[in-house]
Amino acid sequence: MKKRLISLLACGVLTASAVAGLTGCSDNSLTVWGSAAQQETLKQMVEEYKKANPDLKYDIKVGICEEDMAVSNIAPDPSAAADVFCYSNDQLIPLLRVGALAKVGGQFLNDVKTNNSAESVSSGAIAYGTADEAVYGYPYASDNGYFMFYNKSVLTEEEVGSLETIISVCESKNKQIAWALDVPWYTAGWFFAYGCDYSVEYDYNDNYNEKNIDISLNNEGGINACKAMAKLTASSAFAGKGTDNEKIITGFSTGSTAVAVSGTWNAAQIKNILGKDYGVCKLPTVNVNGTDVQLSSFKGYKLFGVNPHSGDKLVEAHMLAAFLSSEAMQSERFEKHMVGPTNIAAANAIKNDATFLALNEQNKFAKEQTSVPSSFWEPLKGVGLNIIDGLITEAGGDGKLSYEAKLSAVEKQIKNSK
Repeated sequence: MKKRLISLLACGVLTASAVAGLTGCSDNSLTVWGSAAQQETLKQMVEEYKKANPDLKYDIKVGICEEDMAVSNIAPDPSAAADVFCYSNDQLIPLLRVGALAKVGGQFLNDVKTNNSAESVSSGAIAYGTADEAVYGYPYASDNGYFMFYNKSVLTEEEVGSLETIISVCESKNKQIAWALDVPWYTAGWFFAYGCDYSVEYDYNDNYNEKNIDISLNNEGGINACKAMAKLTASSAFAGKGTDNEKIITGFSTGSTAVAVSGTWNAAQIKNILGKDYGVCKLPTVNVNGTDVQLSSFKGYKLFGVNPHSGDKLVEAHMLAAFLSSEAMQSERFEKHMVGPTNIAAANAIKNDATFLALNEQNKFAKEQTSVPSSFWEPLKGVGLNIIDGLITEAGGDGKLSYEAKLSAVEKQIKNSK
């Protein structure tokens, strides 16, 4: 078995059956978790392993765990979690905090650094680029961000550049704008556009605890962000709450939706629905107090992590993660799901794709989704919900909070929850 492992590492060819064959040293099985939307693809990748090594007998179990739910699913008992699992890079610190990520090293690390963009590698690293650097993931997706989809039969390329114009056209044509302002991931971009920000200081020698959280929301920028969102929610074209993937797809299918803010995970279906009328672009500008401001967003990466509790299957788990994040597998994910590659060669092959041109254009105005305060999401969600429901206004009064009062309360919640 040891000789077989050295041979595989030397040639750099990693196959699922090789991994699973090695697991015969322990209980002859590995578990890998991936997103629900990619379950069939993940299973097919496992089958590709088996076909490459028909003489090896093993079992690779495939389960569901969304990238943004890795902490929720793993933290209660990391030892019971999958050997390999996907996670979004903002979950790096929480996963380290519960001891759920093994360090990537040796030839695995060399391959990760050589074949993937530096930004994607650093998204899964601590102290990146220093002598103390440690990498804790195999990057496979560069598209953890959002941009705008639109129906070209309703709006022109020029019209989608301004939120005010988008609202006017959609109102006049009785079409909807799907923008999930009740989801804090999307709400945050409006605040970033107006200069609001956060920072977190961690105690890396004390289980990655948050020592200090700084947040700037309750200021002129934060108030202007609320005004900007209220401009959209006040429109008859606003699609309202609950703008999930299903609602977006249904809206484009029925023709009721003309504009939606989402990501590449919906691109294939929307493109199939709209055909020649498929439009994609960066987010628009919005005008508050006479000034146009480019709306912002989050940008991030997705990685495969290896569970350090895999015991004598640890090397095999690393091999599986390396295969699943390889150039060939990243290219396959793009073909089937339009998942943006982190692999340099795979990304270069799709550099002129319209969807990724739009994503990359929006990323110029996006904030890197790293070190997000654990207390950030829920309070911010309340801001979006309150604006949609009309419970907060600029001046307040008549039973409603002012933007200033709401943002002050949210700041305190975020800072004091560490």
